[in-house]
Amino acid sequence: MSQLEVYKESLAKIETSDVLNPEEMNRLLDMATELKHAVATQTIFRTDTEAICSVLNHYKHPTPASKYHQAKLEQLVMFQNLMNLSFSYREAQVDLAENEHLQKTVEGFELERLKIRHDQLSYRLSCMRNEAKERLREIEMWSRIKSQLHKQAKFDPNNKDTDELQALTLRYLQELPAAIRSGKDVGGAINIIAQAATMLAECEFRGIPLPKELVEKSKKLLKGA
Repeated sequence: MSQLEVYKESLAKIETSDVLNPEEMNRLLDMATELKHAVATQTIFRTDTEAICSVLNHYKHPTPASKYHQAKLEQLVMFQNLMNLSFSYREAQVDLAENEHLQKTVEGFELERLKIRHDQLSYRLSCMRNEAKERLREIEMWSRIKSQLHKQAKFDPNNKDTDELQALTLRYLQELPAAIRSGKDVGGAINIIAQAATMLAECEFRGIPLPKELVEKSKKLLKGA
């Protein structure tokens, strides 16, 4: 059963349950087209815009390499969640089959409770299928983003540490001015200043290129810190 079919059935179940009085139910039914559209077009997880502008923002991930490895992590987490969802889905299928079997052996109130539980399980399975499709959509989204990042620059896609120092140094050098101006979070400011100074020195030791203007500005700030 598709999500839209379950939606239609859900409206009928709500109506027969009498949880809403007739006037309230009519108000809900007046929004049926709107609710159908919401079900059909809902986005559960992150959009491309959220992924690129929020998760992979230039401030936290200033290089294609750092963006790539973060995208790889996000994709893997989403895949693992999809795997766990598949286990829950299979378990719910067993619960549904067991429920249908038990309905043949009981009557009265117990049968009515089993019918309600059957409706709950059917709805839950439908929601799981919709969630699985959304998780697949995001997995595919991260795949596209990774491919685009790979075309932007050369970096090691297998080992995060290979290009990590450059990205982290850029990040902490960008945070340095705000940290030095900070008057409240002294501990946080000291941490950023220490990280920036250490990473800058390590980049110079390894010969890792950094923007000259940023390096000069940062050294002046560190000297006065």
